Amino acid sequence: MAGLKAKIVDHASDLNGSDKKILNYLLNHAKECSELSLTKLASKLYASESAIFRLCKKIGLSGYSELKFELADYAKGEQHMVKQQETFAERIIKNLRAELSYFRMLDFDRFYQKLHETDNIYIYTTGWQQASIANYLSSQLLVDAGKPSTIMPSAISELQVFHNWVKDHDQLFVISYSGEDEDLYNQLEQLRLVNDKLTITSLTTIKESRLSSLSDFSLYFQPSLYSEKADYKKWGFSPAYVLIDLLIDGYCEWLEREAL
Repeated sequence: MAGLKAKIVDHASDLNGSDKKILNYLLNHAKECSELSLTKLASKLYASESAIFRLCKKIGLSGYSELKFELADYAKGEQHMVKQQETFAERIIKNLRAELSYFRMLDFDRFYQKLHETDNIYIYTTGWQQASIANYLSSQLLVDAGKPSTIMPSAISELQVFHNWVKDHDQLFVISYSGEDEDLYNQLEQLRLVNDKLTITSLTTIKESRLSSLSDFSLYFQPSLYSEKADYKKWGFSPAYVLIDLLIDGYCEWLEREAL
């Protein structure tokens, strides 16, 4: 069943200026209007009852009773969105604090030393959201750390030929949501056999994963649940970007401390 907004959009060409003003008011005061009788709503809107009834017909409703139902349903959806956003904000704050605490627990000196020594940095990802994180990592490595990097296409075939040009002491960042992809694991295992001096650093949402077991350095970030429906979930990845900022800032401080 199409929602009230969808019905309005579908019949927009049938609406005049007065209709649109009334509908805009109804959407902005959906809960209040859903509890009014037709007579009281007409009085509030300075419109006739027949005009409101005709408007109901224009947007594909059977009458005022259905309009009240649609307004009540719309109001519930808006309230749920506000509550969900507040919860999302709370989750972001919680996860960012956890990321900071996690970062402070780790000793990155060996990682920073490897990063300083490497001439070639490659970044491989397993999805579009991970690709966005990779772009940010690549940008921060270049701008703040002076380390250029190459973002590889997200295809297993790229890893299959990667061993043809990888050199000793190159560094490969692998950004994976779970770190449990079997094809990815197998290809990295093959890379290890070809070049055991390659440094692999993983970024995943799971601390203990197959990918992390193969990595020289494994980094963890906790995404924040944005919204959830029956068939899918949406996630916010702010902690991943904060982890990168902390990592690059830590590297720059390490360079100063080591006078390099």
